[in-house]
Amino acid sequence: MLPDDESKSVVGRAPLVSVVIPSYNHAKYIRKAVDSILQQGFADFELLISDDMSTDNSWDVISGINDSRIRSFKQEKNLGPVGNLVFLIEQARGKYIALLNSDDTWYPTKLDKQVAILEAQPELGACFTWADLVDEQGRETTGPEAIWNDVFRQPNRSQGEWLRHFFFKGNCICHPSMLVRKEVYLELGFYNPGLKQLPDFDMWIRLVKNFPIHVIQENLVGHLRDGNNTSVVSPENSARNLTELVEIFGSFFENLSDEVFVEGFGNDFRLKGVPATPARLKCEKLFLLLDSAFAHASGRAAAISSCIKNFSDPEFERVLRDEYMFNVFEFYRLTGQSGLGHYLMVAHNSQSMAISSSQTGSRVPAMGCRIARYLKGLARRLLRALRLR
Repeated sequence: MLPDDESKSVVGRAPLVSVVIPSYNHAKYIRKAVDSILQQGFADFELLISDDMSTDNSWDVISGINDSRIRSFKQEKNLGPVGNLVFLIEQARGKYIALLNSDDTWYPTKLDKQVAILEAQPELGACFTWADLVDEQGRETTGPEAIWNDVFRQPNRSQGEWLRHFFFKGNCICHPSMLVRKEVYLELGFYNPGLKQLPDFDMWIRLVKNFPIHVIQENLVGHLRDGNNTSVVSPENSARNLTELVEIFGSFFENLSDEVFVEGFGNDFRLKGVPATPARLKCEKLFLLLDSAFAHASGRAAAISSCIKNFSDPEFERVLRDEYMFNVFEFYRLTGQSGLGHYLMVAHNSQSMAISSSQTGSRVPAMGCRIARYLKGLARRLLRALRLR
């Protein structure tokens, strides 16, 4: 990693806010992004920019911007989008961390309004805003991308209500709208670099398990949607989304207090009006994952894995059998009819039938067609539900 000209480094007392921009191949956008930060009404910030070995002239643009609040870094090896972001957070000196993608913009009052809220409400872990989804000219998106226009315009919710929304609907928080206390990252950990599609979704789940958040119900971010974002529809991204969701759902209820879990999901429990014992809460989490996660296939795969581990607890097995009328033999049937193994077999059989029909010149059997339609429909529902960048 090479820092830019030392004369640009911020010295002296730590700023209140550290703004971070991970940069990669956005030479035509990054100057506009930086200018939207430098033109903020709030001025007590440092701006950290890390270029992750861009192959365009991004670094030339970055190094040509002169402002004493900027610290810029040129990476000598590619860190990846998550690694580059984590690097910047580690360098940050501010009490608060704000992110701007190198192709997005902020509106002039964003930081001022967010800092005021976090300073006045120390119990909050983070503050977010609504966002405009815009094209390259800064106009509200139209066409296929217009379905995302209202995704980030969310009400405020309790911690339990946020978790329930994430579980049933997916992500709805605009990443570049964030202002997060740095102590939150130090306590909960950084973004997981093993996640390419959903690192922010995983972070927000961990965040609201532990801290309340606030959303300013005003569009203060211009979020570019040009069809080239991380969530662009492709077979590879769809498969990666499903894989990452298995891991996210697998830990969705971990390290979650019983109080927040009951507050968020109590109305969805199978057994109501009974004491919330540890074994019963384990069972409720199992059935939520089996039946209700917005990406059904990933939720079921996570549920099966969790249930296998929990079956070693005799009390869990007893409560599941005697109170929820679900015994180990029903679980065996479930593992043969859903979960990772089932979907692998479906995909394998569908492919085999397609190959056989192409070799014989016959039409694909009706079952193969239904399987193919099901998998395509599943991918479409997933992409609609994720509502992510």
